[in-house]
Amino acid sequence: MKKILTSVSIVMVVLMLLTVTASAFTASVLDTPDYILENGFKYLEKTTTENGKTQNIFYGEYNPTAEDAEYEWVLHTIKDENGTVLTNVLDIAKDYEKTTGRKVMLAVNGDYFAGGEPVDSYVNDGVVVKIGNMANKNSFGFSNTGIATVGRMTEVEVNVITYDADGNRAFNKVDVFNNQPEKGQIAIYNQPGTYTVANAGAMILRTDVANLTQYPLDCTEATMTSKGVQESKNFTLKSGQVAVVYTDAHNDLFANIKYGERVDVVNVPAGDFAGCDWVIGGYDAIVDNFEVKTNCHDDNGGDAAAPRTFVGMKEDGTIFVCVVDGRGAGGSVGLTVEEEAQLAGALGAQYALELDGGGSSTMIVRVNDELTLRNVPSDGSMRRVANVVLLVEKPKAEENPGEDGPGEDGPGTEPGGDNPGVENPGGEKPSTNPIIAFFQSIIDAIIKFFTELFS
Repeated sequence: MKKILTSVSIVMVVLMLLTVTASAFTASVLDTPDYILENGFKYLEKTTTENGKTQNIFYGEYNPTAEDAEYEWVLHTIKDENGTVLTNVLDIAKDYEKTTGRKVMLAVNGDYFAGGEPVDSYVNDGVVVKIGNMANKNSFGFSNTGIATVGRMTEVEVNVITYDADGNRAFNKVDVFNNQPEKGQIAIYNQPGTYTVANAGAMILRTDVANLTQYPLDCTEATMTSKGVQESKNFTLKSGQVAVVYTDAHNDLFANIKYGERVDVVNVPAGDFAGCDWVIGGYDAIVDNFEVKTNCHDDNGGDAAAPRTFVGMKEDGTIFVCVVDGRGAGGSVGLTVEEEAQLAGALGAQYALELDGGGSSTMIVRVNDELTLRNVPSDGSMRRVANVVLLVEKPKAEENPGEDGPGEDGPGTEPGGDNPGVENPGGEKPSTNPIIAFFQSIIDAIIKFFTELFS
């Protein structure tokens, strides 16, 4: 009898341990949703009871790598001369539509923010806006070609962006700084002075940015000496100027850029985040290469049930966003960050990141062709936030043809989108009016004459 009781006791202990360590969610959690919307993308809502707690789940997904994909995922923020403009998710989504002419299908809140700015790393359409420096925070990087990662974005590289007549970008890696480039290399000179380089050309850029090592630099071509690779080339840099020094491999590109045209000097993601056109900051990396991270932070209310928002990518390239209401809003209890990680794993995430939660958690969906708030924010109304994750219409082919692809000239593979801090990322398309073109050719000839005369 004693032996039997001992066996029963062991079984009971094992069952108790399994109950404690078992995931709060299973892969079938959204198999019978209360609400379904399919408009090319999939959106589901479900009220469920897990471990005796009611949870309202709002979930949207789309695979931008699918053949003939209609939509893509982007990030968006509103900026003015003072920096980031905090406003609610709905208004940021509407601003994206207004500035791009492209409809938004889904929108959720993004990174934590402090002092009006996102807390951690932020990359917008291939351009690094901010490199996060908080060791306890993480970021989610992705492209619409199936690339994704989570963790700390600590490595970047400098690129020079040039634009063609249609606003399409070419990314060109910078190899050295304030030194003679070798064959095939590009150098940046950013210190005032007079320089001599051999078998190279120099393109002088003008910028209004005071710190010439703080990227991105929005510049215009301002070369007043002869262009192109020369056996011996002298150039002088004044305050507010940088020089792109290049060799034969880039002569056809840089020597043909006209005075006053746009050229940018930027950071792009490197290391583990190489190829990620979009990077957004958050807190815990809750799923990393299918490993569900249950050792989540307990500071900032991480171990308390609260509204949560997270973003992730599945193995097939499907990107998803999820919001769970909490603090009693809509009758939903909310999740700890560990439960949030378990839900992300149950949904099939290969990578997932905890975004800002609490009163910031917001799910906007296009229903009957109108952007609609679907969850119940715990503040009673939508909180103002710094940035958002959006599923948007892809641009028409004629809007921005020939965009560079990943692994070719560099990141920034997604057409359209935002170039942070610049209202018109593509620049103005040159006029095709023949009269204007005639006078422009005369002006170009005069500039060329005097620049060669004084070179």
